Amino acid sequence: MASVKFYLNKPDSKETSIFFRFSYGAYKIVNDKKQYLSLRYFTSETINPDFWNFSTGTVKETKKFPEYPEFNVRLKNIESTALNVLRRLQNNGIEPTNNILKREFDKIWRTEKNKTEEPASEMELMQYISHFIKTSNAKESTKKSYRVLERDLTEYQTQKKLKLRFATIDIDFYNLLVKFLKEKGYAPNTIGTRIKILKTFLSNAKEVGLPVNGDFQKKTFAKPKEETESIYLSETELMYMYRLNLSKKPKLDRVRDLFLIGCYTGLRFSDLSQLSNDNIQGDTISIRTIKTGSPVVIPLHPVIQSILSKYEYRLPKVPSNQKFNDYLKDVAKLSGIDEPIKIEQTKGDFKIKKSEPKYTLVSSHTARRSFATNAYLSDVPAISIMKITGHKTESAFMRYIKISQEDNARKMKLHKFFSPIAIAQ
Repeated sequence: MASVKFYLNKPDSKETSIFFRFSYGAYKIVNDKKQYLSLRYFTSETINPDFWNFSTGTVKETKKFPEYPEFNVRLKNIESTALNVLRRLQNNGIEPTNNILKREFDKIWRTEKNKTEEPASEMELMQYISHFIKTSNAKESTKKSYRVLERDLTEYQTQKKLKLRFATIDIDFYNLLVKFLKEKGYAPNTIGTRIKILKTFLSNAKEVGLPVNGDFQKKTFAKPKEETESIYLSETELMYMYRLNLSKKPKLDRVRDLFLIGCYTGLRFSDLSQLSNDNIQGDTISIRTIKTGSPVVIPLHPVIQSILSKYEYRLPKVPSNQKFNDYLKDVAKLSGIDEPIKIEQTKGDFKIKKSEPKYTLVSSHTARRSFATNAYLSDVPAISIMKITGHKTESAFMRYIKISQEDNARKMKLHKFFSPIAIAQ
């Protein structure tokens, strides 16, 4: 007997889409045993999991969600419609399969797909993406990230043996794409970047009047993300690095010095390559950053003055980011920065927990985060640091800096609230 059961796609989120499993008696033989098949189909309904009854697959009857009667009626109508489609196919002598059922359901619930005339080349997503990249005024680094997504989507098309069209980029596609990227072993934040860029393409396509499916604007079409273990180097660790004798290792010596300039200016790796004597104005550094084009003025730290004097104000050429990071890890290791750091990350569907020596996690971006964190711990006002880092809100800045519980306690200890006071006798 056929059945429809509703489920939540992401039960742990604040808002999630609802799908149903349609069991209709189809099966395949595996090891001489029947293995029953079911169709997983996403509805257009979304709900807060707090109001969902997981045992019945319906909405809870609660005053906190007064729309529950109408919501459950809509689910009941979906169930009845699905069963009616199955009966119609069977009455017409058509043996139902997942593909046939999905096509019939799409005619009912994915009307936007059916309005699209095929093949209409302008409706093809990949053609538009190629055109968008070619005509975009974005920086080459941004275009590179666009091409990476283009490559993944092309691979997806090939694997699924289909053509991606705007009207079919819906919640079903979103879930299949995320699954595909997970199977490639991508981490949640990598997948999140891909989804973010895809939404950029879809948003621009909609602006120029292409028939884009509106699902990409729903909360459930969200970019996955995971908190990563981003480190900073304390002032003590930076001094270990600064005092390290690298006179016999000139490549490491140059990378160490460039890294320290980043640690005491907050400049990005891309800005270090354009830093010259022209940027030194008295006791400050004035520079227009490459990423944002915004001018910043930074006080000259004594460490920077020492390094600039060493090179007679002509800094060495910055190597490629990859080489820079490789050499930098060697410098950090030689400096004794080997505190074990616990890491938990997701690769595909697997959670990986491990411990790594701190020097393996140091990269060019560690300089910028070290600058912001150390300046904050030294009581430089957050708003002053943000003028250099470019953060627009204090909440974003506080998420960016990395302060341990111990650092936070030491900083609080300096506040007058924790100072000894005379207790009246």
